[in-house]
Amino acid sequence: MAGAIWKALVFGVVVAASIGPIALLILGTGARRGFAPACFAGLGAALADLVYALAAFSIGALVLPLLERHETAIRVGCALLLVGLGLAMLISAARSAGPPPAPRDAARTMLPTFLLTLVNPMTLALFAGFVPQLPVAGSLASAIVLALALSAGSFLAQAGFAAAGAVLGAALPGRGWQRALNYAAAAGILAFGMAGLIAGIRGT
Repeated sequence: MAGAIWKALVFGVVVAASIGPIALLILGTGARRGFAPACFAGLGAALADLVYALAAFSIGALVLPLLERHETAIRVGCALLLVGLGLAMLISAARSAGPPPAPRDAARTMLPTFLLTLVNPMTLALFAGFVPQLPVAGSLASAIVLALALSAGSFLAQAGFAAAGAVLGAALPGRGWQRALNYAAAAGILAFGMAGLIAGIRGT
């Protein structure tokens, strides 16, 4: 079981470490607001991964056929959400030319990333593909333990993005650099959304 736990932990790190819209969102949060808010944002993403890991390791075989039948609609919907998020971030970056906003509770960054990660149910399909490598058959307790290990790995990667964003923000002080980083993160998320939308429409 210990080997399976390590395998799930490493899989969580690998999956979360890929540069995608969530990573860009956490990097941007770290550069703009510091490590703690970005770390809470990463925790939100890791908790969403926990939800999907629990589902995949326990009832994934029952849910996967439904996801496959509606995969194109799901991908298009998620892509539209990313496009909307990217545009909202661009507008917010454009408005940030004024005085700096008042600091907010760092924990408030957790819910947006949790919801953004959760609205992509194809993550369930990704985790379900990993199930044959784990001893979860017929054991809810094993499924819970391994899902927690995967989520912990995800959080380690997200915390790395948070730290990188905070270091970048500290190395490039000033509102001008912060706005540039905000624009870059927003443009990246918008690009991911547009690419996903085109792929979804083409059915690829």
